[in-house]
Amino acid sequence: MRNPFNPLRGWHVLILILMFFGVTIGVNATFVTLALSSHPGEDVPRSYVQGLNYNDTLDRRHAQAALGWTARVNQVDGELVLAIDDADGAPVTGLDLAGRMIHPADTGADCDLAFSEPRPGVYRSDMPCGDVGDWRLRVHTVDGPPFEMVHALRLP
Repeated sequence: MRNPFNPLRGWHVLILILMFFGVTIGVNATFVTLALSSHPGEDVPRSYVQGLNYNDTLDRRHAQAALGWTARVNQVDGELVLAIDDADGAPVTGLDLAGRMIHPADTGADCDLAFSEPRPGVYRSDMPCGDVGDWRLRVHTVDGPPFEMVHALRLP
């Protein structure tokens, strides 16, 4: 008696294997493309050169520690408020500060901050990138005494 189903032939097996590997390669290629386009893999541009200058970074941090400054960060009505005091608790005035809000997962969402000093020792900046979630705030002096801080923020 003859089998009512078509027998499995060699070309059937070949097509099944080609389809299996075609789907696997296609999915892998898609994942690699999405991964490379969503996060380039480097957090800081020119990180190698920055690593070579790490001793300069350590010198600036030691100079900042010798000043004894403390900084407090707060969010008020969509603005970022930074208060800086010296070792005696007096406000530190006249700083030229620059800053950056850094999103931990999407470097395209990062944005620069411009600070002004409305009161002695109090520096304010608008938050142009106020997406909800976790952020890192990085603030430093442009000129003058060395000051640099990194602070974790949770935006509501």
